[in-house]
This record gives sequence, structure tokens and C-alpha cells, in this order.
Amino acid sequence: MSQRLVTPFINTNIPGAYPNVTVISQPIGIGASGIVVIMGEADGGNSYQNVALAGNSYTPDQLALVAQKYISGQIVDAFTALSAPSNDTNITGTANLVYIVKTNSGTQASALVAAATSSPSNYGTLKDQNWGLPGNNYKYQVTQLAAEMAPTVTGTAIPSFPATYGASFSVRLNGAAAVVVSVGPGPYTTGAQVAASMTGLPVGMSASGNATTVTLTVNPDIYANSEGWGKSFELIDSSPGDLASLGLVVGLTVSSQEAEVEVDINNAASGLSESLDVEPSIALSVGYQGTSATLSISAGVLSTTVVGGSGNNLSIQMSQYSTCAELASYIAAQPGYSALASASAQQLSPSVLDDVNAIGIASTGPGLMPGRIKDALYEFETVVGTSKGLAFTATATAGLPAAMSAAIFLAGGTRGGTAAADIVNALAQIAGIQCNIICPLFSEDASEDIALGLTDASSTYTIAAVNAATKNHCIEFSTPSLKHNRICILSYWDSGSNTYNNAASQAQSLANYRCSLAIQQAMQVNSAGVITTFMPWYNAVVAAGMQAGGFYKSICNKLANVISYIDPAGFDSGSPGDVENALNAGLLFLNALTAGNAWVSDQTTYGFDTNFVYNSIQAVYCSDIIALDLASSFTAAFVGQSVADVSAANALAYLGQKMDGYKRLKLIAASDDAPLGYKNAKVSIQPPEMDVYVEIKLATAIYFIPININVSQVQQSAS
Repeated sequence: MSQRLVTPFINTNIPGAYPNVTVISQPIGIGASGIVVIMGEADGGNSYQNVALAGNSYTPDQLALVAQKYISGQIVDAFTALSAPSNDTNITGTANLVYIVKTNSGTQASALVAAATSSPSNYGTLKDQNWGLPGNNYKYQVTQLAAEMAPTVTGTAIPSFPATYGASFSVRLNGAAAVVVSVGPGPYTTGAQVAASMTGLPVGMSASGNATTVTLTVNPDIYANSEGWGKSFELIDSSPGDLASLGLVVGLTVSSQEAEVEVDINNAASGLSESLDVEPSIALSVGYQGTSATLSISAGVLSTTVVGGSGNNLSIQMSQYSTCAELASYIAAQPGYSALASASAQQLSPSVLDDVNAIGIASTGPGLMPGRIKDALYEFETVVGTSKGLAFTATATAGLPAAMSAAIFLAGGTRGGTAAADIVNALAQIAGIQCNIICPLFSEDASEDIALGLTDASSTYTIAAVNAATKNHCIEFSTPSLKHNRICILSYWDSGSNTYNNAASQAQSLANYRCSLAIQQAMQVNSAGVITTFMPWYNAVVAAGMQAGGFYKSICNKLANVISYIDPAGFDSGSPGDVENALNAGLLFLNALTAGNAWVSDQTTYGFDTNFVYNSIQAVYCSDIIALDLASSFTAAFVGQSVADVSAANALAYLGQKMDGYKRLKLIAASDDAPLGYKNAKVSIQPPEMDVYVEIKLATAIYFIPININVSQVQQSAS
């Protein structure tokens, strides 16, 4: 047996050198940070029940997209706040990513589009692409852009009137059976007299004339819009020479113009104005040379019934053919049939063809195609599908809708409310994503928001339940097993005279380092450009954006981007005594400085002791980032690895590299007892377990500066 090289990356018996390139990744940087979730109501957009949260995130510069989707309301105003939360040069950023959870379930405004016939009476439904009350501002109107120009033929001057006496010829109207038309015995001296004497014309056709000519035409059809087929008639010289005596010729005459409509869509509130022209064409023409023949299209099947001629009935599953050209080619290859796809429909799927019911396709002359099938419904759906405001769902299977004498408004759009259960269910959806801060956009009970017009009358949430559920969610998912550590910045307000005390009680009921509670209303420009008084949730969002943007920095003593604020009843943010009491109660609030409105502290609702981490939003936020990143990094680097490939020394070195990265990111800082920002690092391996221990020096903020000034008496001497 030959010699063989066996390594983890190659197994061969061919002598040679075999390189294996391994890129050593330095464990620097961190995982997810700066991710904020806002949970609340909006005037537009679909609710959390119908939107996958994992795909519903935005970067702070995408305010225009958020406003387009959610229109207005708390979500849009909160995102506006997150776009620029800080008024402080020390914190210039904001969240890296914002997830949006809409809790109120609005409905879409809609309107029925009338068909041109009584069965079905509805052509389809126009519906607001968005949700909510603003959809009721849409109005639409269907107008006739072009009427059907029915088939008409005018002969040449009659060469000899006596030759027309008793003449006869045959007509096939719309591919039906041929009927004989007779001219009276005369005498006649004008084309008008000849036309008036004709008998036997198919119902739906008429004859007229002038001094020298005869005109045959298909009568106007009030239902032309609804029909998925175009009109035609064939002249047949059943008594040789008689057509010529009338100045007419053998052949097929078709409509010179098919019906077209325009759909006007307007929304004065949003400034949308659209005029959409729907111009169908004859997509497929079919003929059969025989006594009689009909064609139907229904449920994707094209079928024919023929009598006479050389062919047979057809039943074709149109899905077998990828284009109308292929379908036409197949039909044309059958004995007795002719077919042609129009230039515009050559590469379209046969599914674009309107449904038709037993339309005539019979002809006497070879190659004539009186069966003319439109793509009207497809064209309507396609053109209206380009609307930026409305969507269309068809009820009819063919044709165009009826023209309207006046525009009508959509109706049925509602904002919808937020039930208590929606908060619980929305939080459950948030469980599936990695985030850092959750901000519910609620500050008071639904009953109070209803009175202020801030929520729908059907809402049933209470602020105590919203805050408690959010707190419980953060605690539940901030565990070593779930590794979805997160904090929440909550808010509270009530309209009573004891608002501050109630807020303090709310904070004490939360009493957890993963929760902060904002208590002041904020004045700021809303998404419509109007200065508005917002509930305290606005300040909570500002705090979240500033902490996410500040990263390792505390929001304490940093200026928030609010015009002004309103203290709750019973609290004066300018009173040192009130400020001290509020901090002891675990409240988050602003104070007016000369330069603007700054956060007094970044206090959480934790109230058990003076723990330097648990009493600071920044400290909890940063410790979560370190904990999650360290767990994720060690999982990626070591879980599943063989102890033959890694050692405790490898892991310890890796830990040191991670700590060095955290120090450079300013998450940890040098201390007298730990110049590197950490100490007592230790790794031990006893398969299947690797134990890692390290003490870090979290880079927290400076909150207090006692200044000791010694004052001594002046002493002077002179000599």
C-alpha cells in the first residue's frame, strides 16, 4: 500500500505540498447594541398580529418610510424623537436600529367598483393600501376614456340600382351562424332606400345609407365595458355578385376601438392625485371554418364546441402554455382552426385572457378570426396596481367597470383600539428579537387617553398593567438561559391632582433595575410640524435614544431634545427637596438649565440600596452588552470544540482579547487594582464544561463631586 498523508484538512497519497489557509479572527467589537423597540399606536400601518417583527425594523434616518407607513400618531412621533433625541454635544447619536410594534388594529377603507352589468353587480373592490381612518379621505371615479367603436362598413357607390333589386347576401355577427339578408324588389334610386328595404339582418345590426352608398354597422352596446370579447361581423357573398352590386365586399370587419376607462384617485389630505388610464387590447383572436363554433374560457380552461368543418371540440388547460403566443400556435395547428396572439400579448401568460362564455368563432372564409378575446381585467388590475394609495381586488372575471357620473369616497377605515391583551401579545412578539431597550408609548389609562382623543374608544389598557407586563417581560428574558437581556423605559401620568405621588407609587410597585419611569410631559414639534404637548412616553423615548446613542456614556446631566416639559401635579423639578425625593422614589425626569433641559440622573426604579449598577440606566445597559457579547463570543469560539484543539490557556488569552476590546470601546476602565479594566481572570476546563471567571471594572459615570475648600485668614507683614 502507498504512503498517505492524513490531516484534518487533506487525505491524499499524491506527494506534494498542500497549503491550508486559516484566517485568525480577532475577538474585537461587540454584538447587538443600540437596538430600541417602540410599542404603541399609530393612525396607519398594519398591527402586530399581521406583521413579522423581525422584518419591521428601521434605521433612524428612515423617518420618511415610517411616516409613509404609519402616517401619524404615537409611533411616528416617537420615531421622530428617536431621529434626533439629544440636544447635547456629548451625545450626538441615537439608536442603531428601531423595531416598531403597532398595538391598535385598524381597518382598511374600501369601496365597491360597479360592474357595467347587473350580474355580477360588483366589478371588484378598491381598498386603501394602508390601515386606519386616513383611508376614508380617498375618493375615486371611473370615467370613460374611450367608448367601443363597433364594427362598421360603408360600401362604395352602388354601380347600378336596378342590379340591387332582390339581391341577397349572408352575415355572421360575432362569429355566430350565418343568416341571409335580402334586399327588397325595388325600385330604388338611393342607397338609403336600398338599406331601408333590407330584411334578415341579425339582431344587433342595422343598415343605413345615403344617396349612393349602403352602411352596415353593429349597434351600440351599453354593456360593452363588461364584455371580455370584441365585436365583428363577416359578409359572405352567398348569392355570387350580389355583394358587389351593393358596393360591398366579402370579409371580416372588427371594432376599430375597444372600450377604455380612466381611474382617478385623489386624497386631498395626503396630496395624492392619480389618473390611471386602462387601455385593453384584443390579446387573442380565434376562428373556426365551419357551420357554427363557440369558445369559452373559465377557470383556466379554454374550450370550444364546433359543428361542421374539419375540426373537433377542444379543451385546453391554458396553464400548459407559458405565453399567449404558444397557446395561439397550438390552436392554429388544429384542423379547421386559426389563431393569433396580438403583438402586445405575445409574451404574456394565457392567464391574462378575460373569461368568455360561448362567444362565436365560426367563419365561412378561411383564416378569418371573429373570436376576439380581450385582456381587459388584466389591464385594469395591472394599471390600478401601480397606484400608490389603493389596491384592487377583482370580483368580475372579465371586462372593465362601469363609468361613474361622480366620484365616491372610500369608507370603513378605522383607527382601532388597543386591548389589554394586545399589550401582552405584542410583548410576546418582542421576545423573538434581540433588543436593548423597550419603550411602550403609553403613559395613562385608556379611559383618560380616550377622553383626550389619543386612542380609540374600544381601547381597554391600563398604564399599571402596561408597565407591569413590560417589566415582567424584561425580567423573564434577561436570564442566563434565554440571553435576551433588555431594559425598559416606562412612563406614567394621570389627570388627577396627586399625579406625582401616584407616579412615585408606580415606581415603587415596579422597583426593578431593569425599569425606569419618566413622569413629565414634553413639548416638542410633532410629525406634522406642530408644537404639541406629549405624554411622558415621549421623554422615555428620548432617554432611550440618548442612551443608545451615548453607548458607554450616561444621559445624566445631558441635554434632551425637547422644547420644554411639564411637571406632574405635586412635583417641582426646580425644588432641591422635590428632586431628592423623586430620585429616592426611582423616577426619571428633566431639570431646566440655562443651556436647555437636562436629565437630572439616569435613575432606575430600583430602590433597595445604593448599588452603583442597578441605580443607573447606563450601567445596566453596558453590563448587559458585555454579558451578552461575552457569552456569544465564547459560544462561537469554543462550544463544540475538542479539548485537543483548545485549552484553558487559549480561552484565557481569548478572554484577555475581549477585555482589551471592551476597554478600547470604553465599556470598562482602568482601576488602581485593575489597570487593564479587569482582574482575577481565570479559565478552567473539565469536559464538558469550561468555567470562566473575570472581575470587570465597569466604566460608569461620575454623579457626585464633593469639593472641599479650606478658607484661611489673610496674613501680611512688612518691614
